[in-house]
Amino acid sequence: MPADPRIRASDEDRDRVAAMLREHHAVGRLTVEEFNERLDKAYAATTMGELDELLADLPPIDLYRLPAAYLPRYRGPAAGGGGHGSLPSLWSDGDATGSNG
Repeated sequence: MPADPRIRASDEDRDRVAAMLREHHAVGRLTVEEFNERLDKAYAATTMGELDELLADLPPIDLYRLPAAYLPRYRGPAAGGGGHGSLPSLWSDGDATGSNG
């Protein structure tokens, strides 16, 4: 964020701060009440300084970080993991509508 807190904030700046607040809420750093209050203030903010204040007591996060290595990955049909072409195999008696056609 710019060094001058008087710089006007854009919609993109407000959206970015809102996304960071969502992440902090998701990991338990903000209660529901704190999150809602800060989110309202983020969308009402007119300057970068107002947005900076909403994040001042929170650790920095990288919204573009890669997912953790232990998370399951979609492998697609080539890896034998299924895929859209094999969805009917999830149902034991035909398709989702109940017909065996």
